[in-house]
Amino acid sequence: MSEVLLELNHLEKRFPLEAGLFARYGRFVYAVNDVSIKLHRGESYGLVGESGCGKTTLARLAIQMYKQDGGEILYHGRNSGSLKLSELNRKELFNYRTKVKYVFQDPARSLNPRMTIYKILTAGYRQSPHWPGEQNAREEAAEMMRTVGLNPDDLDRRPSDFSGGQRQRVSIARALIMKPELLICDEVVSALDVSIQSQILNLLLELKEKFKLTMLFIAHDLTVTSYLCDRIGVMYRGRIMEEAAAQDLVQHRFHPYTRLLYDSIPSRMNRDMNLSGFEPFDSTRALKGCPFYHRCGSRTEKCHNRPPMEDLKEDHLTACYHPCQ
Repeated sequence: MSEVLLELNHLEKRFPLEAGLFARYGRFVYAVNDVSIKLHRGESYGLVGESGCGKTTLARLAIQMYKQDGGEILYHGRNSGSLKLSELNRKELFNYRTKVKYVFQDPARSLNPRMTIYKILTAGYRQSPHWPGEQNAREEAAEMMRTVGLNPDDLDRRPSDFSGGQRQRVSIARALIMKPELLICDEVVSALDVSIQSQILNLLLELKEKFKLTMLFIAHDLTVTSYLCDRIGVMYRGRIMEEAAAQDLVQHRFHPYTRLLYDSIPSRMNRDMNLSGFEPFDSTRALKGCPFYHRCGSRTEKCHNRPPMEDLKEDHLTACYHPCQ
């Protein structure tokens, strides 16, 4: 295994409920609850789970759009040494964000409709000490447009002139123009047609190889993620339920939630899905036991205690007292 680029150690993040009847009691929604992940240089790590499981929150912690309530994040850059993100000042955080770039789910909202594509691509670049000047920057922007499969003659057009898939390519180009080490892709294909999804996935594979990228890929579709990624972590209610090499996870789904997630793919919906004993749960309560307890048909009293992440086979971690066989 290659060297570690980014470490997420025992991360926690909770959000206070908005003002209302219970606000004075300090009630919180627990979005990330004691999560640890290591991203190795050059790998693609997939984080999958249903909406609201905490995967986007975890990604935004990694780029410090949110500050964690517990745990720490360590970045081991080529030229920066080891950085503890919670200790970075404003300038150091800016430099970190030139090496770690984020591609958002909805390009229509993340691209300024009043700016030309050229200005969008170079807006962050202009604030960098590595700004090459107007002429060189325009040449780099044109080359990046070619790299993501767009016409460089369109640099002076605006986002509204492009389709959804093309706008996502612009978002990817914006992230890559400063040559980052880590690319975070947050549900970048979920809003696209299936045919366009495959094009964007293939583009990401090409770009990963071309730029020697490390990638954190966030999605809710296990099969899409396994196509792109080397390793996958399955997240539910703020915790990692299972983690393994991508193809191993698809073939051997030990955690009941991983099986449920796989069987919920539309092409597989005719399969029996074991949701026996479903009970409502309170997302404002910090869980001490298994977070999947209320939806699991195999639960026992033992599951009131938090199951540890254990190797059921080599490099295949599962947090379950009653894993599927």
